[in-house]
Amino acid sequence: MVTAIWDVLRTGGPRRDVPRELGPWNSVCTRCRRWCESGLWARMLAVLARGAVGALRHLDCSPIKLHQHGANPSGGQTAPAIGRTKGGLNTKLAAVVDAKGRVVAVSLAPGPRQDLKAIVSLVPALRGKRAVGDKGFDADTFHATLRHHRVRACIPPRRHRRRPVCFHRGHSRHRHHVENFCGRVKRFRRISTRKDTLARTSLSSVQFAAVLDWLTQAV
Repeated sequence: MVTAIWDVLRTGGPRRDVPRELGPWNSVCTRCRRWCESGLWARMLAVLARGAVGALRHLDCSPIKLHQHGANPSGGQTAPAIGRTKGGLNTKLAAVVDAKGRVVAVSLAPGPRQDLKAIVSLVPALRGKRAVGDKGFDADTFHATLRHHRVRACIPPRRHRRRPVCFHRGHSRHRHHVENFCGRVKRFRRISTRKDTLARTSLSSVQFAAVLDWLTQAV
């Protein structure tokens, strides 16, 4: 059954097209929905995140293009983490990874939402660590939020900043770890082009891909 869910994640096709040798498609849909509602992948990811290494936590956001199959959710587009940008309907993937590029926390937000607001729900996962981000996260309010959660910041200052801030250039050079993670999970077509109408289902797919990424990196 896990192989069938992985096949849907990899190909991005409908669950009805699951190969017969992997099981009945209706059983795949039922099991996938149950595991999503129970938060199975989120719990597995939380267990794996306990093995995160290093004192650095790299954070960033990445856009996800919305497929037309997921463009008409019931109850509007705000709740399912969907928003309209210049490029159309999008979802924003916010992620925090460790020193080896393995995800520690992940969430979804509407596409037009600012990166600062999209990542703020993941700040508790940074407690006691050093947050490494790009200039888009340089804001006094975000620095105050990090200090409140006892997180040290390594964020390059913007040009118009009046109050100088210190950051470590060596740590900032490793920011690509989170960008590499986003690139790896977007190899799965179910994630690179969102087809799920519910944010919970789409986030479950991202968490499943993150679990697979952890297992791949551990080998």
